[in-house]
Amino acid sequence: MLTLYPYQKEGAQELVKRRCVLLADEMGLGKTVQGAVAIKSLFDQKAIERVLIVCPGPLTRNWIIEIKKWTNIKPVLYEGLDRHGLLFGSAKILVSSIETLTNDLLISTKNGQKYCDIGVDLVLLDEAQRIKGFSALRSLVMSKILSARRWAFSGTPLENRPTELAAILRFLVPNEVGIEENEIDQAKLLKLRDLFMIRRTRKSVNLALPPKIRINKVIGLSPSQCSEYVAEIQSIKNILKNTNKTPLSNNAIVSSLNELRRICLISKNEESSKCDLLEEEIEEVCESGKVVIFTSYPNLVYPSLAKKLKKNGCVLFTGNMTNEEKSISHNKFLNDNNTRVMLASLKAAGVGITWTVASFVYHLDVWWNPQASLQAEDRVYRIGQNKPVTVKQLACGDTIEETILKLQETKKEIFDIVIQNDEELIPSALSAVLEPIFT
Repeated sequence: MLTLYPYQKEGAQELVKRRCVLLADEMGLGKTVQGAVAIKSLFDQKAIERVLIVCPGPLTRNWIIEIKKWTNIKPVLYEGLDRHGLLFGSAKILVSSIETLTNDLLISTKNGQKYCDIGVDLVLLDEAQRIKGFSALRSLVMSKILSARRWAFSGTPLENRPTELAAILRFLVPNEVGIEENEIDQAKLLKLRDLFMIRRTRKSVNLALPPKIRINKVIGLSPSQCSEYVAEIQSIKNILKNTNKTPLSNNAIVSSLNELRRICLISKNEESSKCDLLEEEIEEVCESGKVVIFTSYPNLVYPSLAKKLKKNGCVLFTGNMTNEEKSISHNKFLNDNNTRVMLASLKAAGVGITWTVASFVYHLDVWWNPQASLQAEDRVYRIGQNKPVTVKQLACGDTIEETILKLQETKKEIFDIVIQNDEELIPSALSAVLEPIFT
């Protein structure tokens, strides 16, 4: 028999009551389940006839599974060469990737009608932070979908700056938030947040999860990595000296910084102090439990690492795998006791997956956004976990990774102020933190 936690029942009831809502429960509290239960209730009440669920591509099949589990309605996946007819078809619940739908909604039908003119009774945008910034194409397109009810789900509605929260609120209430980024009123944004956002944390719902132990382990670069790093730093300095003659683009700056991050993970001749450390520790870790290892550079590091960890029962979960291949790896990790190691891409496995069979997590590189890392590790630390979880962040000392760790603390503070509403963290006043970001 399917059961809900009390807070999930309350969440589903709130969704049913509201036409526009941002469900921002902390990661791992079961937003998908609450959405599926609320949708069933609305159909039972005959309050809706048609639903459009929009989510990142890797999550479409997870939504199909959850809808089937919690309702008696067969959802339809929006994909394939003949998918366009589904927008005007009879499917009660249509599930689409945000990437596919964004492209299709820009196309005109044969009679000149825009696909975005389709009318649905409810549009649900899952992982709503994926619509990106306020002026991003996804954000603009999603806000134009015609629907009387608009729900947005996100455990991290703010990843880098408050304008991301503004983009989600514009999706919910398009006429209440300015069209341009510089039109956003800070006070109004916070008022809309209070009006439309529901957020519960594990602590607030008394969800009894075992402890999560976080360890930041700072190590040195290998000789090869050190030589590459010093050379890249000098190259960047030389480029910066010539910026008066040739202005440096943002893309060039980001590319240079990411090259430094890559070197901290692995050198061109495949030396890696982090992988060496992992090899030393993995035997002991695997004796105690299963482990998930994350990186944002899977193609660079996993081919060689998979060979080294093969004897520990190692599987891959990356963005260049097919859905079928991912499913095979996922099921093997869950069900085969001899498969102890999951090598996962931070982006491919960052949302919509449950790996509570594991009790250890490694982050091989330091990602710019702390919320993305938290989302990834909460594939392990979520409902169903009954063991303490150890999360180990590997970082190279005296490198860009230490700088990023400091940047993460600043971003976390902004998130706690704007989303958690934790005023104790405000250094002087809210505006002192927010104004530099808006201007």
